[in-house]
Amino acid sequence: MSHTDRVKMLNVLSVVPADVEYEGLAVPFQFMDLAIDGRLVRETLRVGTDLAAIEQETTLLRADWPHAAVEQIDQLTLAAPGEFEDGRVALLLCPVCGDVACGTVSARISTNADTVIWEDFGWQDGYTEEPPQPWLFEPQRFAFDKTAYLTLMNQLREQFTELLPPPRMEDKGGRRSLGPWLRRLRF
Repeated sequence: MSHTDRVKMLNVLSVVPADVEYEGLAVPFQFMDLAIDGRLVRETLRVGTDLAAIEQETTLLRADWPHAAVEQIDQLTLAAPGEFEDGRVALLLCPVCGDVACGTVSARISTNADTVIWEDFGWQDGYTEEPPQPWLFEPQRFAFDKTAYLTLMNQLREQFTELLPPPRMEDKGGRRSLGPWLRRLRF
């Protein structure tokens, strides 16, 4: 199989600005949503039963949650372990708190030399001992070109890292230095 044929068989992951309303809240939650082959993940996943929660779940890729965004990116690249003991990675979570305990769409993510694979989608939470509930989803498997995938994730990580507050600078006595703050005032 030629490289061109292999690329044609692969899926393309992208991110798009999105918002979702949660239980009638007036202000929608704005975030970067994951899209596979140009369709939002929540629209791409085939759900065999009525799982209405998937429509309001979001990624953690939000400007108001830069730490959580960086953590999710690290999990999506397998630089950090997934949220769950079985190694699965949370893709879509509660838009209010981002806590896996509220329930999440999760997937098993793996890599090989050329691809990143998402498969074994399920619904699970972080407070029960129950395994993920993959029977809610029809079996699907997505394979992404590893180089393109990691390039996208690294770009996202840089964007969200820039939003992180600066680390606290403390002097030797354990108190925060006022020097940088005073210099900004410029009397």
